Amino acid sequence: MRKTLVLTLTFCAALALVFGATLVAGAQAAPQAQVKPAEQTYKDIKVMQGVPSDQVLPSMRLFNRSLNVSCEHCHVADHEEQDTPMKDTARKMITMVININKASFDGRTQVTCYTCHRGATNPVGLAILAGPNDKIYSEAYEEPKEVPEGLPAADQIVAKYVEALGGEQAVRKVTSRHITIVADLPSGPREEPRTVGLIEQYQKAPNLTATFTQLPNGTASTGFNGTDAWNQTVQGRVAKLTGTDLARAHRDADFYNSLNLKQTYTRLAVRGVERVGEHNAYLVIATPQGDSAERLYFDTQTGLLLRRITVVPTPVGNSPTQIDYDDYRADEKDGTKFPYLMRITAVTQRRTFHVQKVEDNATVDTSKFVMPESKAPPAPAAR
Repeated sequence: MRKTLVLTLTFCAALALVFGATLVAGAQAAPQAQVKPAEQTYKDIKVMQGVPSDQVLPSMRLFNRSLNVSCEHCHVADHEEQDTPMKDTARKMITMVININKASFDGRTQVTCYTCHRGATNPVGLAILAGPNDKIYSEAYEEPKEVPEGLPAADQIVAKYVEALGGEQAVRKVTSRHITIVADLPSGPREEPRTVGLIEQYQKAPNLTATFTQLPNGTASTGFNGTDAWNQTVQGRVAKLTGTDLARAHRDADFYNSLNLKQTYTRLAVRGVERVGEHNAYLVIATPQGDSAERLYFDTQTGLLLRRITVVPTPVGNSPTQIDYDDYRADEKDGTKFPYLMRITAVTQRRTFHVQKVEDNATVDTSKFVMPESKAPPAPAAR
């Protein structure tokens, strides 16, 4: 039960991130709602008291990836509040990580679970005898220390991106969109392919979006109505987003995201050229107001966005998500381009989204953007 709920919420969040917009960017200030501390939202919180509740699930997913384990490594299925020896050990490890960072790094999260575990339940205590050409430490999510000369300005890269999408005039002529998608989600320990049923997403200017996903056990949804953002599980339970999650959902929903980059990001800094697949790409460090910096990769030749990396801060380290955009196609009527293939890699899952159809200026009923009422959980069975 717990694993199903976590995966459903993760999948809904991924859909909002990928299909809410080709690139996150909102021209208006994102609304902020008070985030409750973890102990007021989840049961049996002992060592993460005071941590914002929207950082709990990203922390758990980071545990999964750092130790290469599933939720059931610590939690008993359908009895998530039940104590286990592994939960006790996990609490000690969380406390250790927090104390190390507090005492040695002024509270900055420099040491994480992955620092020692590196994908294994038991950390390695002996030195790894790496060869002279082996790279044993990755700086993939750190800002480069040196900036090469001769790079174009951020304004030039953004302008080329807008032109690559069809130009500002063409982009603004589109006021609504209906997108049909199917997704491949690897499942099982060997990550065997599994295709999810039909996914339909509706967008409407200036900032309305709703996504409906047919999963094997029902339909899940996520949306933003201009003020509130939510995830709805297949059981009908609705989680209203707050804090950073709400701010990101607000940015995701901006229909004219590609035109509003300079308004959304307080800082756009070009930091070099890196390879993304078979392409060279300009790396732009983009910092939104009140949020963690993102890494945007624009094709040096076409100007199109190829990759985006975001992180979710947690008490035990940053939880990264990478999205790769490919197979851009131009609309036959208005000429605007949209990526028909998107791959998302998070700490616990890899997913591939195949766009089947994009309908620009589609007629969209505004009732689709109304936040649904949450259904009460079923009563426990009598014993």
